[in-house]
This record gives sequence, C-alpha cells and structure tokens, in this order.
Amino acid sequence: MHMKLPQVIYVMGPPGAGKGTQSQLLADKIGYDRFGTGDAMRDLSNQDTPLGHEVKALVDNGLFAPPSLAAKIVIAAISDHLKDGKGIIFDGSPRTEEEAVIIDKFFIDNGYGQPLVIALDIDRAEMERRNSIRRFCLGIHPSFAIIHEADEKHCLEVGGTIGKRADDDPAKFEARWQQYIDRAYPVIKQYLLKGMGKQIDGKRAIEEVHREVMDFINEYST
Repeated sequence: MHMKLPQVIYVMGPPGAGKGTQSQLLADKIGYDRFGTGDAMRDLSNQDTPLGHEVKALVDNGLFAPPSLAAKIVIAAISDHLKDGKGIIFDGSPRTEEEAVIIDKFFIDNGYGQPLVIALDIDRAEMERRNSIRRFCLGIHPSFAIIHEADEKHCLEVGGTIGKRADDDPAKFEARWQQYIDRAYPVIKQYLLKGMGKQIDGKRAIEEVHREVMDFINEYST
C-alpha cells in the first residue's frame, strides 16, 4: 500500500484502550513497524541491573518511567528503523509532556517531520473492566495480547506463557488511571488541539475501531 503518511505515528490512550492491538493491525496493513514503549520497559525490568530494578519497581506499580529514560528508548527505536527508511508506529508514546518535548525536538532536528496521532478513548470503568480480564503471551519479545484461540496456540508455539501482567493487578488501577489523567492526557489534548491527529472511540469492537482508524489514515493520505 502506497500512502503519503508521516514516518512516525503515535497510537495513544489510557491502559486497556487497545493501543497494542490497534497499533499492530495498522502496522500490518500499511507496512510500518510497531514499537511498544511498555514492552521495552518490561524488557528492561527483567534485567538484573540497577536500571532494571528501578524500572521493575515502576512497571509493577503502574507508574511511568522518567521522561528522559522513556524518550531515550523511543529515540533509539526511531533511529534504528527510520535510518532504513521504514515507518514506525509507537504504542503509547510519548507519555508525558517532558518526554514529548524531547522527542518532538528530535523530529525537528533530524527532518522527520511531524508525527500523526491516533488517540483511543475509553473511560475509567472500561479501563478497569478490560485490564481485569485481559491476558498476554509473556516471556517473549514482543509480548502480545491473547484475543482469539489462535493467539493462544501461537503463544505456545513460540515458547511463551499465557498470563496477566503485573501492572494489571486491580490494586494498581487507581495509580495507572491517575498517571494517565495527570501526565499523558494533557499531551494527547495538546496534539489534538494542534490538529496533529484524531480521537477515536476505543470502547467498540476491535474490528470497528480498526475500520475507523483505517478510514482516518486513508482520508489523511489522500
């Protein structure tokens, strides 16, 4: 598919909004790579290093990583992919205003242009419902959501285990939602006010959300 799109697309929203699922569906459709900031943080948290221990404490409690660290990981991914001419879709980045300033400056300084933003919207009740029941294929990179029976089979075939993420503990929901409202939502709001993307109702079925995402992508690129 040939599309006149920015090289970088952000898929943003609260925990459980479907960012990973919609990012992967979009990446498969338009030939971009997907990068999950949360996946990268979880990988770091599994490393037996001082940084790994620090990140693990943040991830396990549903808290954001320091903006400078998150931006460093994102920029490294941008550099690795875009130097090869590949577009990239970020699942969940940037998460804070400080992180956004660092990453946006990187784009300007390196001539990548302005990213396109897709903001998936769900309310707190839906966030809690989804996060309390969702399962993932863990122990592999990248991890992925278990949605269909085929996902379960694929997970076992690639050596993963099916389970819940530590930050999906209901005791962490208050902290995760408040982190989103206080730190991530203001970033989304600013991007939308600048006309850099679109907010999409994420409470509907996966296929319906994906259809609206693709409608927006096709409309944007014509």
